[in-house]
Amino acid sequence: MDLVSTTDVAKHAGVSQTTVSRVLNKPDQVKKETYDKVMAAVNDLKYSLDGKEEALPIIEKTKSISLIAGPLDDPIFIGAAPAIINYAKERGYQVNVHFVTKENELETYDAVLSSKTAGIILASVLLDDVSHRRLVESNIPFILLNSNHPDSRHSIGLNNIEAGYLAASHLLTADHQEVAWVGGPLNSSTYKDRFLGFVHALQEAKSKIRKKRLVITETDKSSLYEVYQDLQSLKKKPTAIVAATDEIAIQLLDFYQEDGYRIPEDISIIGIGNSEIGQHSALGLTSVGSADSLANLGQEAVKRFFDILTLDQDEAFHVNREVLLYERKTTVHG
Repeated sequence: MDLVSTTDVAKHAGVSQTTVSRVLNKPDQVKKETYDKVMAAVNDLKYSLDGKEEALPIIEKTKSISLIAGPLDDPIFIGAAPAIINYAKERGYQVNVHFVTKENELETYDAVLSSKTAGIILASVLLDDVSHRRLVESNIPFILLNSNHPDSRHSIGLNNIEAGYLAASHLLTADHQEVAWVGGPLNSSTYKDRFLGFVHALQEAKSKIRKKRLVITETDKSSLYEVYQDLQSLKKKPTAIVAATDEIAIQLLDFYQEDGYRIPEDISIIGIGNSEIGQHSALGLTSVGSADSLANLGQEAVKRFFDILTLDQDEAFHVNREVLLYERKTTVHG
C-alpha cells in the first residue's frame, strides 16, 4: 500500500502543499475554514506523519508523539491542539494527529501503539477499559486530557462530577420539574462522571428521577434524532435537558428549532464544555466549563507530558479544573 504524502493531502483538499504544512505545524496561523478542509483531507486519506516523506531526516521519525482526538470539531482538540503542537515542536518533536470514532476506535489504537511514537496525549472521551488496558500494557507514556479513567495515572481535565451537578442545579433552581439527561455510553468515565453529578443534583433536590428521561446513547446525528423523537413521544415531555457535551446540546437545539420550538421559552438546554462553537452559536449556548481557557489546559497538559517523557517524572497526578456556569440564551433562570 502506497504511503499518502502531503502532496496527496493538498490535492484532495484543494490547497497548496505549503498550506498543508502550515496546518500540520502551525495550526494557529491558518483560518478555521482552511484548517477544517485540510484536516478533513487528512482524515479521508488516513494520512499519518508516521509515514514521513523521504526529504525528512530519519531522526524526525523517532522524535514524534501522538495526539488522539475525537471528531474534527471536538472543542478540546480545536482549543488545545495548537498549544500542544507548538510546544512539542519547540522541544523538537512532531505531533501525529489521529482522529478516533466509535467505528475506528480499535484500528486507531492499533495504529498508534504499533507506531514508533514516543508518547501519547489522549484528548477523546472514547476510552473504554480495553483501550486503557492496552495503553498501560504498551509501556508508552501517556496523559489524558479532558478524559479520564479510574485507573489512569496522569490526567488533566474538568471536574466532571461537579460539571454534571452544576448543569442540573441550574435548571432545577429555575423550577424545571421535567429535566432530562442525554449523554454518551457510560463505559466512558467522562460521560459517567457527568451523569453521576446530574443524578446527585436531582436526588439532592428531591426531584423525580424518571428512567425514560435518563438517555444513554451513541452521539452521532441519527442516534440523537431517535433520542429526540423518543423524548417527544413521552406523555410528560421534558421542559429542560442537560446534554453531556456542547455538541450534543447543539444538535438537540437544531432538532427542536426545526420543529418550531422557541428556545428557551418552550425548552431549555444546557451543555458541558463551554466550547467555542457553543459560545458563538446563533443562540449562545448556556454551558458549564473550565474557568481556564482550553489553550491553557493544552499548554499545561503538554508541559506535564514532557516532564514525564524527558525527565522521567512518573509520579501520578489528576488535575481537576474548577468548573463554572456560563449562562447565555438557551436557558431561563428563575
